[in-house]
Amino acid sequence: MKELRQRAIRKILSKTQVQNQDELLSLLAAEGIRTTQATLSRDLKEMRVAKLHKQDGGYFFSLPVDAMHIVPDAPHSVAGILSLEISGQLAVIRTRPGYASMLGAVVDASVGTEVMGTIAGDDTLLLILRKDATEKALIATLSRILPGIEDKVTRY
Repeated sequence: MKELRQRAIRKILSKTQVQNQDELLSLLAAEGIRTTQATLSRDLKEMRVAKLHKQDGGYFFSLPVDAMHIVPDAPHSVAGILSLEISGQLAVIRTRPGYASMLGAVVDASVGTEVMGTIAGDDTLLLILRKDATEKALIATLSRILPGIEDKVTRY
């Protein structure tokens, strides 16, 4: 069922600019596939579907293309990153609009033991650090996948 559902999601997203999960659930139901929002959310994350910014201010779901595929050891650009702030076991990366979700996928796929997980908005990425993670270790780990991130660290 999962494979059939994800195939339908790919088909829909390749033909339609879907703006939110409710709309996608309706389109799936029209295809005869009924699922929950939680299952759909897991599918979208597993399929590495990104939420991209439209020029009119809205958003739409986008399937990954070859240029978006994540290669864990490949360095990525910090051009869209504005700042990195670390406080205790939380780190916040501020980005240009539309960048945080993609950056979250890169961090989730690439970072070692320092990061438990990420939560991405449009222009903000929250990194939840493990109990024993240090600022120095996090910056060193992020620097391997995001060369130059150390220059974006904001200290107060």
